[in-house]
Amino acid sequence: MGKGFYKMEDRDSFIDYLKEIPNFLSIFIFPVYFMTIGPMLLDMSKSTGISSADLSLIFTFFTVGSILGQLTSVFYNRKFKKIIVILAGYLSIIPFLIFLSFIRNLFLFYLFYFFIGYLAGVIWLQATEYILENKIKNKDRLTTIFLSFYPIGNIAAPLIASVLIKNNLNWRYSYYIILSLVIIIFILYLTLKLRRTVKIAIEEEEEIINFKKIFFDRRINIIFILGCLLLLLYCVSETVITTWSPTFFRSERMFDIQIASLAVSIFWIAIFAGRMIISFIAGRFKSNVIILFISLLALVSMFFLIIVKPKYAILTFMALAGLGCSGIITLGIASTSTVYEKGRGVLASVVYATINIGVSAAPFLTRFASRYNMTFSIIIAPIFMLLTSVIIIVKIIYENMATNKIKFNN
Repeated sequence: MGKGFYKMEDRDSFIDYLKEIPNFLSIFIFPVYFMTIGPMLLDMSKSTGISSADLSLIFTFFTVGSILGQLTSVFYNRKFKKIIVILAGYLSIIPFLIFLSFIRNLFLFYLFYFFIGYLAGVIWLQATEYILENKIKNKDRLTTIFLSFYPIGNIAAPLIASVLIKNNLNWRYSYYIILSLVIIIFILYLTLKLRRTVKIAIEEEEEIINFKKIFFDRRINIIFILGCLLLLLYCVSETVITTWSPTFFRSERMFDIQIASLAVSIFWIAIFAGRMIISFIAGRFKSNVIILFISLLALVSMFFLIIVKPKYAILTFMALAGLGCSGIITLGIASTSTVYEKGRGVLASVVYATINIGVSAAPFLTRFASRYNMTFSIIIAPIFMLLTSVIIIVKIIYENMATNKIKFNN
């Protein structure tokens, strides 16, 4: 009887996972919006007459928009249900994608990507709320699957660009591919989520009432700040690799677009594989220890992928760097956004905003450094990974000191 009950519970849980497919795809498409242009910067530059360095700031405008979207997303729920906000967001994205398929003006590129980023940020937080409300008890597994769709999107995005350029198709067709994905996700929300009604008004009211009481412990506040700083520094490093390395490889290592796109895809495949591995070992070792170990792996790998020249060696170190980067952001988010029992929605918003600040800063740094030397622009990645490792060490030391002080006082 026990076995049969377990299987039935498993079957119900599997159905609940399937119901979250539109939310998973909302995370999947988030990087697809802007990561498709990474391998195509040179082609976009030739077509529009805009420098690839200026075009790379699209990443920043998208990310700044997503930060504002994530920070303001909760305000829409005061008048509208999550499903309405999400559907309206996707409907609003459609005309921007259509306009992007034929514009040539740099300012309009920045403006449209900013608005798409804003809408994508709003949808991200709404999808996250759906995930947190799911009746699946194993939230760790559900969250891991949820966030794993982000690297899957990063794997798919360069492949889309590579297929288009390899087949001598205009890079603008990428917007129609993304448009098709948006329509599919929109239909899935209509099918799986529109009729679902979740009443959380009381929980939301409690969250607002206790907002000023969230950050009440100085020691925990410092741990929270260190966690946010860790994520900010890490995201600069990761973003340099994912958005600027294809341009570096094409201009300095003479990679064709297919190999340059493959390098980024290998990086994200390794991140996805690493997250699956870490999901099994996370409970056996402390999160900080895991983060420190994998950050050192990423640091060494990033250093060598810059100095080596054979293609197979670069691709190997890209894979190792991906493994090193795999769990830093997921474990960092999990530990930083749960330092307090209450107000986790607020904590998560601050954490995601911090992450996006790091992502948006990276293009500015690479643009500035590339004016002097291309190698300087890519070496930003290991430098910020080194800083990430340093912050992890500081965080470990401080947490141990704080724990010992609490035990001594008791």
